[in-house]
Amino acid sequence: MLRFANPPDTVFQAILRNGLDVALDEIDDLLDFHGNDDVLAKEDFAGIFPVMAKVFTPSLARASLRQLRDRLDRPELYYLNDYHYLLLFDMLQSYSVLHNDMVASAGSGEEKRESSRVDPFFIEQIDFDRLLGLYFFDIDFLTPPEVMLNIPPDFKKSFNPEAFGISQGLLPHPEELELKVDRAGGPERDRIAASEYFGPSSKVYPDHGYYEKRRADGRRMKREGRRVK
Repeated sequence: MLRFANPPDTVFQAILRNGLDVALDEIDDLLDFHGNDDVLAKEDFAGIFPVMAKVFTPSLARASLRQLRDRLDRPELYYLNDYHYLLLFDMLQSYSVLHNDMVASAGSGEEKRESSRVDPFFIEQIDFDRLLGLYFFDIDFLTPPEVMLNIPPDFKKSFNPEAFGISQGLLPHPEELELKVDRAGGPERDRIAASEYFGPSSKVYPDHGYYEKRRADGRRMKREGRRVK
């Protein structure tokens, strides 16, 4: 699995799985259309994934996303750096917009339910901003180049090492894209648990209303001496 600020739950894993598959299909189609020529595909690629396109060619983005997809459901915990988070940020943003638009434009109840499917869940809206706040450590990789250049050196030390290169539009080195197991994390498969942010009546993910209700119920049950499920 991939390392985020909070352990992914089953719903976020499904969103990542579907989003990565869609992104890979889009880039495959784009490169096929342009004869696998990165230069010819560059403009269209930037139209779909504007954040990725600043530091990735279409071919390199595809190869890197394939690695992330391959590691997603493995039991080991894989450390991610800012280049990886940038890819996932742009992929998730694009997928959230696509998913939400498809649900909103559905013509019937059956079509809406089918459009909301993120196997095996039915989500009418992916709240990208809240998802970002829940799972991403920061978004330093979005720092504009002129801002990064003017950050005082002492403060710049708080940024991840890749943030400067990303801000200046530098393509990653191969070693910066290598996915390494986070040995400090221990066995991680058990961390992919049922979601605290999506319940039977939830329509949006993350559903903070459902989360707050679970917390309130837990506190009440604890006061009453009952076991929290």
